[in-house]
Amino acid sequence: MLLKAQYHSNKWTLEGLQRGMAYARQAIEADPAYAEAYAGVSAVYALLGYFGFLPPAEALPKAKAAALKALEIDDSLADAHMVLAIVRLDYEWDWPAAEQACKRALELNPNLAWAHSFWSDWLLIMGRHQEAMAEAHLAVELDPLSASLNFKLGQKLFWRGNYERALEQLLKALEFDPNFVFTHVILAHVYAWKGMFEESLATCEKVASLYGGSLYSRAMPGLILAIAGKTDEAKRIVDEVKGHPKLDPLSLISLAETHSVMGEKKEAFEILEAAYQERNGLLIFLGVLPYFDNIRSDPRFADLLRRMGLTQLQSPTSPS
Repeated sequence: MLLKAQYHSNKWTLEGLQRGMAYARQAIEADPAYAEAYAGVSAVYALLGYFGFLPPAEALPKAKAAALKALEIDDSLADAHMVLAIVRLDYEWDWPAAEQACKRALELNPNLAWAHSFWSDWLLIMGRHQEAMAEAHLAVELDPLSASLNFKLGQKLFWRGNYERALEQLLKALEFDPNFVFTHVILAHVYAWKGMFEESLATCEKVASLYGGSLYSRAMPGLILAIAGKTDEAKRIVDEVKGHPKLDPLSLISLAETHSVMGEKKEAFEILEAAYQERNGLLIFLGVLPYFDNIRSDPRFADLLRRMGLTQLQSPTSPS
């Protein structure tokens, strides 16, 4: 039952997460003392909040509660410590507590690939880029067939400016799961950064077909067009998406990125402030996302990092 929960949850789609939650809850019903099942529920809630399928303020506290329940039953469960680290990293922005929880997970299970991947996130956020990339590579070595781990490695290679290696890694990830939507998302960005705008926009269409016509899939071409210098077309998409009554975390950050790329600092910071107030989990990567290079020197950028407790961040300018 729990393996089915993990299989569906790892798709990172609303349907997959809903099915993963159902299987994890069935496992708890069958055995109320099944610590791994509570950890499974916790992981699903964390992903539901991260991607905006549920409001972060609703989903992440539930993720934390389920993780703590799992640890109450079995404090040696590495998976539960890892999910606790995710909550502390993505939502609470408690960097020391996130570090402690992730190190505890790795201490309990040094071969837990996802713990290495999230430890890589923490290191990257802290500006320790070379260590972060080493951990991302190690995560893939431990679970080489994981589409999501291969995606995350490709994503980090892209953020670090290694476009050719990122492209290679993302295409490899698609071999394991050609329908893993977030691989296509970053692939579109890599194509755009390489000046391959036709391929990038075609990949955006693939994202739209896989992501069920989501608001984010509508916002995404705006960023690509902005990178291509087609600001009028980009602005039309931005205006359309902004007209939606409720923006999910991915769409909100995408709009901020688009405004930044177009040099519209005021609009970019207005959206980033809204994301900050909502405790948008994607903000933890603010210091390393290349889309914000145009506003990185603005005092408001430093102020936002300061309020998040990330004053030590460096600009990700040199590939590693």
